[in-house]
Amino acid sequence: MFSLMVMTGPPSVSAKPLTDYNVLILKNSDAWGTPAVEDTLTDMGVPYDVMTSTELQSKTSQNLIDAYDMIIIVSDQSQDFYDEIGPQMGKLEDYVRAGRVLEIHAANWGWGGGVWTTPLPRDVTLTKSYSRRDYVIANNTTLASSYASHAYLNNLPADAEIITVQAPSGTPEYGRPSTAVYTLGNGRVFVTGLTIEYSVARKGPEWEAFYKSAIITNLEYSNVQKVQAGRRTSFVMLNFYYYRHYNGSLENYNELYSKAVALGVDNETLDLAQGYNATAADYYANATQYGPVLGNLWRINILPDIRSASLLQKQAVKTLEEAMTDL
Repeated sequence: MFSLMVMTGPPSVSAKPLTDYNVLILKNSDAWGTPAVEDTLTDMGVPYDVMTSTELQSKTSQNLIDAYDMIIIVSDQSQDFYDEIGPQMGKLEDYVRAGRVLEIHAANWGWGGGVWTTPLPRDVTLTKSYSRRDYVIANNTTLASSYASHAYLNNLPADAEIITVQAPSGTPEYGRPSTAVYTLGNGRVFVTGLTIEYSVARKGPEWEAFYKSAIITNLEYSNVQKVQAGRRTSFVMLNFYYYRHYNGSLENYNELYSKAVALGVDNETLDLAQGYNATAADYYANATQYGPVLGNLWRINILPDIRSASLLQKQAVKTLEEAMTDL
């Protein structure tokens, strides 16, 4: 049993806005000629630094742990980038073991011509494979692009969660996972062969919604690890806070969506908002796996899902509000 405490404001440790995170982007050049990762983080309000593979050599794992919640390695680099990153993977793995997140965009064989020459954390490897469509397992949707992915993953650890698989003919090929997440020590590795940068910049809003959802989930993982280590806040209060804000944002979204349609907001923006809304609903459904959220606020393991649902639903509202303001 627990006593429900109604909060007048967000809790001090875990209810942190996206502006309070810090991300490091590793790249020597823009993937497919676009700074799509930077643009996405900027749109979400997430601070970031950019560093080359050469500049990384002067940093220790502790430097990285102290400065960043997540590191993103960008796809489609020249060979010198991969040649310099490979010997530094041990440092990046130590960073992850400390409870941080490493997000690897591993779509090689692109315009930059480079290829990973070393295994990824926990000996995951890549097989070159171009697919125009990839299937998102969680919500039964398809991501389409000129090439949605350039590779699938091999030798995934037993605890890996597969997020997308290649579907070149339109039918999911579960033996060709193109995105997966798995643990390393106290941290998390996110690896994808999807052409994130190219497709977010040039294809439909479903790509942007997919990638923003991944960023939020990855950042939340690093935050939960800090909370678990600190044990300085009530998970009951956190879960209730996000429960309340998800439902409030959902009610606001439903009202705004009807107004947005009536005002003539374009279909692309409406689709983007609907994508955030649907993904938020998926996370909320995950949080109810033990029963109603209000009856399970004491469970720490529903915190990532209920928080992701809250943040994504807020993003859906923001998308509609900004579009209506611009009319």
